Amino acid sequence: MIDEGRLQQEIIDHEGGVVLKPYKDHLGYWTIGVGHLIKDTEKNEFRNGITYETGLKLFLIDYSIAKRDMQTFLKPCGDIPEYARGIVEEVCLEMAFQIGITKLLLFKKFRKALADENWSEAIEQMKDSRWYNQTPNRARSLMDKMKKLIWEN
Repeated sequence: MIDEGRLQQEIIDHEGGVVLKPYKDHLGYWTIGVGHLIKDTEKNEFRNGITYETGLKLFLIDYSIAKRDMQTFLKPCGDIPEYARGIVEEVCLEMAFQIGITKLLLFKKFRKALADENWSEAIEQMKDSRWYNQTPNRARSLMDKMKKLIWEN
């Protein structure tokens, strides 16, 4: 089971906190709040920045989308064993938050490894990705979570 409060704080920390002014992320996309990608329709609304409260509201919306996307991603995996479910869900939820469902669905071998309960292969697939190369510290943090499953099994 996911500890929502702890996971939300981890994501906020990985995203660099609640940023009140628009900034370009590591890929050059305009972003605000907790890693919220500014859509074209939001540019005028966020041009001069946001309040902390608005940043948290945006985060909770984005988090709920990522949670739904994680469930969509994991659906073909069947029942993840109880001892692994929380960690797998947390890792996939944070990946969905960071890269979105479209890019997460490209992790086909990762998802297959999860379905096969092959945690070592899942970690290898995380490492063998553009995502890992673009955000290695965050990726390693999530891979470290997955490594706990190897010892639990």
